[in-house]
Amino acid sequence: MLLREDDFWKPVLTTRQILNGEDFIAVVVYDEEGDWQALGAADFTDDDIDVVSVEEILALDDSLTTLPDMQLGEVVERESVEGAWTTA
Repeated sequence: MLLREDDFWKPVLTTRQILNGEDFIAVVVYDEEGDWQALGAADFTDDDIDVVSVEEILALDDSLTTLPDMQLGEVVERESVEGAWTTA
């Protein structure tokens, strides 16, 4: 599944640090249930978790449109904002 082709209203789990621009999206998970997680490089707690839509996360970081076609349970990561996505 390509994130950019999923339902734009579908929820994406992320962190407040990413939403506030304090961290970048370093890890993307397409979990076994077909849900998305866009997580940062920095440590976070349960209190930092937030939920946005696919549309909002794509607007926040348009490099997510370059994610590979992901299968259920797949994880990709990158070292920097400019880095290439690789399978974890």
